[in-house]
Amino acid sequence: MAQVLRYNTCMGQTTPNSDASVKAEEQVENLVADIGRVIRAAEPEKRAGLKELAETLLHEEVSTFTEAPRQVEDAPGRSSANPLAAGILLGILGLGLLLIIPLVGATLAVIGLILVIWGGIISWSKK
Repeated sequence: MAQVLRYNTCMGQTTPNSDASVKAEEQVENLVADIGRVIRAAEPEKRAGLKELAETLLHEEVSTFTEAPRQVEDAPGRSSANPLAAGILLGILGLGLLLIIPLVGATLAVIGLILVIWGGIISWSKK
């Protein structure tokens, strides 16, 4: 932390550090030093696992609050998706598979046809 403060001072930048933020930074540094001491005191074969565990736990803990809260935008009401495109895709796939695996191809083609009809009805009713 002292290096960061010195760097910011040398670069002519001022950082708004209040007493609370300085205390929080010092507390974080102390906790990291404690973790380092515990890992160094462990058996040599367990050090790598403990280091990885500490990194994982810290990442999981910090990731929960580092993301900025997202503001909910006023979006229009959510409408149902139109199955027309999926029906066309399944129909083409089903017709292709009809030559190789007739039962699977026919089933996919029929499902695709049903989705195309359903999507067509939805599109027609919206107009």
